[in-house]
Amino acid sequence: MIKKIFICSPYRGHGDTPEEVKEDRRQNIRLARYACKYAIGGGHIPFAPHLYFPQFLRDSDSDERMLGLLAGQLWLEQCDELWVIGYRISEGMEAEIKMAEKFGIPIKHYVWKRTPEERLLDAILRPEIQYHEMDWKSL
Repeated sequence: MIKKIFICSPYRGHGDTPEEVKEDRRQNIRLARYACKYAIGGGHIPFAPHLYFPQFLRDSDSDERMLGLLAGQLWLEQCDELWVIGYRISEGMEAEIKMAEKFGIPIKHYVWKRTPEERLLDAILRPEIQYHEMDWKSL
C-alpha cells in the first residue's frame, strides 16, 4: 500500500544576522527535500506544504502564512502518517503534531544517521521517542 506521508520539518530560519537566517532556511528547505526524497524512495507519497505553499504565499505576511498553515492542515487530514524530521520542533510543527494526534494519525520521528553515543544519549534523554534513521548521504 502506498502511504501518504506528511513531512513535518522546520521552515523559518533562525540566526543572529539576516544572512544566518537565510542560510538556516536554506538548510531547512534542503532537509525537507531530502525527507521527501526518502519517502519517495520508500514507495510513499510525501506532502510537504512548507515546500509548496511558499511558492505563491509569503511567509512574511501573517494572513498568507495562516492560509498556508490551514491549507497544510487540510492536507494532513488526508495523510496516513506524519514524519517529524530532525530534533528541532518549530511552532508550526508543534501545531501539526497536535493535529495529527487529534486525528489519530501515526507520528514517526526521523533523524540523520547517528553515532552509537548519540543513540545512547537519545535513549537516556528522550526514552519516549523511537527515532528512525535516514542516511542523508545516500540521497
